Amino acid sequence: MDCKYLYIDNIKINFVRRTIEIDNKVVDVTPREFDVVEFLLDNMNKVVPRQAIQEAVWGRELGVSSRTLDTHISRIRSKLQLEHDKNLRIIPIYAVGYRLVLFGAAMTHVERHDAAPIVRAAPQPAMAADYA
Repeated sequence: MDCKYLYIDNIKINFVRRTIEIDNKVVDVTPREFDVVEFLLDNMNKVVPRQAIQEAVWGRELGVSSRTLDTHISRIRSKLQLEHDKNLRIIPIYAVGYRLVLFGAAMTHVERHDAAPIVRAAPQPAMAADYA
């Protein structure tokens, strides 16, 4: 992300310090977990193939039977409290990968490195899957 901070509802993501806070409390995320979140945010509302995430985060494609990515996604969901009542979700796309989406009235606030903050409502995700 080309910004210092991203706020999504009660979640603050600091890309400079590589930290995540919920309600002003730091969440203990590993560097790899942060890399996964950052990559999915860079591809928000897009279906991202497992191989693309693996290559971006681990620098290589993991084995077909590897559950490493799934375990990281599960831990991220748990740590960021991404239950069904949240506006931010990581959705599995069967046999393809994952999609990070913002639903409903999620508010985002971006603080760029040297520019004025931008505040906007999250775009509604497309219903059809974008596999490209």
